[in-house]
Amino acid sequence: MLATLSQHGVRLDKLMLFHFLLITAWLLTLSPLVHLTYGATPLVLSSLVIPLTCISTLIGLKIGHGFDKLPSTLLFSSWMLVWAVHLL
Repeated sequence: MLATLSQHGVRLDKLMLFHFLLITAWLLTLSPLVHLTYGATPLVLSSLVIPLTCISTLIGLKIGHGFDKLPSTLLFSSWMLVWAVHLL
């Protein structure tokens, strides 16, 4: 079960969910810039989500970040950027 705590007292399930949402937001923001064939863009972006989330989570464990105001603001602003990019 992923509800264990890291060495810095952060729940691993929350850490993985945070990094999954952050990586997904960044990939969706960059998706208009990827110029592949019509059906290949979603396939490439969705196949990058899992490896990038794993790498990002491991880096987050290494630096021992928590969930204070700065990471929450970064996640919120990333999703607002996705909304703005795809709205225009």
